[in-house]
Amino acid sequence: MSRNPRIAILWHGDRESRNHATAKNNKFSKIFEEFQQYNIIAEPAVYNDEFVDEVQLQLSQVDGVLVWVNPIEGGRNRSILDEMLRDVASSGNFVSTHPYVILKMGTKEVLFQTREMEWGGDIHLYKNIQELREQLPVRLADGSSRVLKQNRGNGGNGVWRVEFVDGTGVQRTDPIIRVLHALRNSTEKEMLFSEFINQCEAYFAGTGLMIDQSFQSPLPDGMVRCYMTHNEVVGFGHQYVTALLRPQSGSEPLQPQPRIYHPESKPEFQSLKTKMESEWIPQLLQLLDIETKSLPIIWDADFLYGPKTSSGEDTYVLCEMNVSSVHPFPDSALPKLVKNAVAMITNSQK
Repeated sequence: MSRNPRIAILWHGDRESRNHATAKNNKFSKIFEEFQQYNIIAEPAVYNDEFVDEVQLQLSQVDGVLVWVNPIEGGRNRSILDEMLRDVASSGNFVSTHPYVILKMGTKEVLFQTREMEWGGDIHLYKNIQELREQLPVRLADGSSRVLKQNRGNGGNGVWRVEFVDGTGVQRTDPIIRVLHALRNSTEKEMLFSEFINQCEAYFAGTGLMIDQSFQSPLPDGMVRCYMTHNEVVGFGHQYVTALLRPQSGSEPLQPQPRIYHPESKPEFQSLKTKMESEWIPQLLQLLDIETKSLPIIWDADFLYGPKTSSGEDTYVLCEMNVSSVHPFPDSALPKLVKNAVAMITNSQK
């Protein structure tokens, strides 16, 4: 080649952020540095729907783009961004994560699609508000808590813990339910079932849907986040999550605890690593009809601990996958993330 390959690092921001972005004044600075080892020119590409054409022109002049944009940013979804990224990818440029992969892996629907896998469980899908209205009371009738999740979201937005206030709810026309939103600083509320259903209508707009999963307490072992680049585990994060836990009466909402990062060699998580690489990722690829090379450059899967086996081994329950904007991540992931991105750029130029 007559020039060094170029890759754009894209994240969401405003006009001022775009005008002043450098390789050093943002949270992705280590990624920019790592690309220098391969003589790859990495450049910032701050994105906003307001200047999508400008960003698309920039991306048309590079060889690849790594994207870190949440499903919902500033109250807006990714529809305009994803359409632009499809156009960029159709010209032969490498894009990760590609929007079509996000639609397959990065929505809560994947929990339903993989419910028969070892990480699955008691999971249901509501395609419309009528199904939610009719079927949810039946699943709450045993007095248990359910977790409802909108199909696309982040930061706990649209994730609810729901239960009847008393055990007779299913016998009442409009029972009272107790709900807790997973958004930070949310407080538990009691409301009529009909009120909550009306509140959920927005989640079914367009092609929206909701997933219903049995509540799995994160106590006492916390949540394990498994980080991957393509089909290889590159690190772990462990956190005592509090999002859907009730505080003591009269107390403030529980605050999230810090996530502690570990390399992929962490002894406690080797059984999970083996399961992911040798069993679960191959099964996932087959179920979703995705090629290994199309997997995201960086993605993760969140697991709560299930009941131990008769021999005392840990089991895991999948809570969600994150493929749109995985950051931060363990330091151990960075070299392999960049190495895989370089390989994808090289292959796209052949």
